[in-house]
Amino acid sequence: MTLSAADRLDILDVITRADRAATDRDADAYVRLFTEDAVLDGTQGRHAGREALRASVGPVWAAEGPATLHLTLSPVVEAHERGAITRSYLLIISPAPPIAIRTTAAITQTLTQQNGLWLISSRTVANVPGQTAVPGQTGP
Repeated sequence: MTLSAADRLDILDVITRADRAATDRDADAYVRLFTEDAVLDGTQGRHAGREALRASVGPVWAAEGPATLHLTLSPVVEAHERGAITRSYLLIISPAPPIAIRTTAAITQTLTQQNGLWLISSRTVANVPGQTAVPGQTGP
């Protein structure tokens, strides 16, 4: 499969909307960006399907504290046999002064097109090498 420039922009938009939904603590908006059978796995366990994702993200976000900002850094989008794969870093910060980095994570996502829309079919969250894991502070 090849990816057009429009595909790549649409994929980056999905990733950005996922960050915004996580920042806003909007589980419904977040899971709408995933396929029905999506799998989220990594530092906070394995969750399969939209309902499992919806149930899991609230406690994860709550553990981050009352306000955090989710930012994707350095996303690389590549064609994949089932659609696209992205690799990036997630930076979670506390935006209130003094601004503090809460955690970072390496994110790998597979996206597929359904009815003309790009959706996340798998998302893997991993600790960044050299970083000490802080329980409850790595977001989905």
